[in-house]
Amino acid sequence: MKTRNQVLEVAALRQFDLVVIGGGIVGAGVAQNAASRGLSVLLLERADFASGTSSRTTKLIHGGLRYLEQLRFGMTRELCQERALLEQLAPHMVRDFSFILPLLKDDSFFAWKAGIGLTLYDMLASGVGGAHRHSQITPKELLEYVPAMSAKLVSGGLRFHDCITDDSRLVIEVIKSACSLGALAINYCEAIGFEKTDGKIAAVNCHDRYSGGDITIRCKACINATGVWADEVAQMVGGGWKKRITPAKGTHIVVQPSALETNSALFLPTKDNRYVFVVPWQRALMIGTTDTAYTGPLEHPLPTSAEIDYLISVVNTYAVKPIGRRDIVAAWAGLRPLISNEAAAPNGSPINTSQLSREYEIVAMLDGMIVVIGGKLTNYRLMADQVVEKALTQLPPEVTAAATQPRTHRIMLGGWSDKNDFLTLTASIASQARKLGIEPATLEHLTASYGTDAQAVIDLVEKEPGLNSRVCPDFPPIMAEVVFCVLNEMAVSLEDLLCRRMRLGVIHQRQCLEAGPKVAMLIQSLLGWDNSRTDLELQSLEGMLQEHIACYS
Repeated sequence: MKTRNQVLEVAALRQFDLVVIGGGIVGAGVAQNAASRGLSVLLLERADFASGTSSRTTKLIHGGLRYLEQLRFGMTRELCQERALLEQLAPHMVRDFSFILPLLKDDSFFAWKAGIGLTLYDMLASGVGGAHRHSQITPKELLEYVPAMSAKLVSGGLRFHDCITDDSRLVIEVIKSACSLGALAINYCEAIGFEKTDGKIAAVNCHDRYSGGDITIRCKACINATGVWADEVAQMVGGGWKKRITPAKGTHIVVQPSALETNSALFLPTKDNRYVFVVPWQRALMIGTTDTAYTGPLEHPLPTSAEIDYLISVVNTYAVKPIGRRDIVAAWAGLRPLISNEAAAPNGSPINTSQLSREYEIVAMLDGMIVVIGGKLTNYRLMADQVVEKALTQLPPEVTAAATQPRTHRIMLGGWSDKNDFLTLTASIASQARKLGIEPATLEHLTASYGTDAQAVIDLVEKEPGLNSRVCPDFPPIMAEVVFCVLNEMAVSLEDLLCRRMRLGVIHQRQCLEAGPKVAMLIQSLLGWDNSRTDLELQSLEGMLQEHIACYS
């Protein structure tokens, strides 16, 4: 990736085929797809990459098992296919994971229904590479997998497979892939208006929120991939855009592994006919998610006490030893951009967001903007392909004629050229890491997070061994990552680094708070912050983390 200053310098001088607004997974996928076709692309993000919904998911790449209850067979089949493809394209960060659905002794009908559902799930995934069939497990086997489960309640379980990833790191890898294909990307650059020629968008007026100043970026077409902000951005263009998005809030909590002993991820049915995941992730246990209508500010949603209590109560329905707020080490909330549906809220009653579609919609406005609504982490690549196809109808004939077919179905993420390259380079990286005394857990973390760039992080340790120290005592990230992310991944704040490039701010918020000063001092030396700027960064990080800690304290 180029630096922010390099991108701004180029952006001011040229006209782009596409300007993509929104640096989450959808915008990143669109930029990658368009660049793979030979289009000139600039990706704009008003905050940090993946700072919205795309860093606050349940971290799953999955076929959408629960969508079978809504009879969305086509969607489930599509998601299963994409799950299998992403396992091949990103073997370092999209990994198969075992899930257990416990069956209760007093609900034989659910056990029957779940068995049929998972059989259908297997059928929809059949013929797809990497698919695993589900299996039934005995009560004894269930308790071996999940010692925390109450033996009095369960009659056994169903074991199935999906995949897990690191959502914000996936976004960064897709953006880096787009940039390797010729795209440009910049964060903290906000679209504040549009200029038109003959009724069509011809330029995007932007404000640099990091260093100040405004810039006008000329373009031939514009993609609005801003998630829950898509209505706001579309209304800036004009043309009578009507609200199409209903934000749904999803809260997660994170507890220490000792709070709930399990060797598998869990898929827990709830009394209100939903499901809650319990997922071992980043040396912690992530529990989520809620699904409620949201009407507050779109920036920085916070978990509520009721949402946290709800997640605790679901787990405690099954656990032999109850968990409590004392076990929580982090909590966060995100907003899903769901397609509005008046039928979900008859007679003015509260919207039931669980009934809103998880599918997506692509709308071409008369002004030339293409708006993307909805979607999921798993199917970002398919969405991007359809968006770019729609964009080609808005572009001049000479641009469309020169565009090639997309290649994202065979472009590996993480910098690998193919599976053999992945195996060879990971072995080489591991060998060097061992010689430098890098811990096995840190090595695994570096490879999973950075792909081939793990080599560059390890090279920093070789030059300066002190960078091999952990950022937080109980987790694998090391100080060398701070240097790498500032110099190579456009991280410009403490929150960028600690919450999205490294996930410490969503894994253990108190330890992250304690790590802030030493990380700030290192960034200060890299970016030339003065003491006043460093103090402001520390105050901002502390304020954000304390807000979240207060939610569960």
